[in-house]
Amino acid sequence: MEPTRTDTIVGAPALLAAFLANYQCGHCNSETNLRPDRYGNPHLFISHDDGCPVLTGALSAAPDAARAAAGPIPDTFRA
Repeated sequence: MEPTRTDTIVGAPALLAAFLANYQCGHCNSETNLRPDRYGNPHLFISHDDGCPVLTGALSAAPDAARAAAGPIPDTFRA
């Protein structure tokens, strides 16, 4: 089932690729992918699992986005 809500981030391809590599939703096993829009601009799509509080809008995706923008998280800090 397609999510009813997904976060979209637009930016330079190299920055999006780095963000894509670092993004991890703190509440589900979200999937990310890069796709161009109809004008060829790259967009990062984040698809959260059904029932994810970020997907439903109960929680903000901002903390996860900030962690992804900051860079890779060492494995010692991952749950």
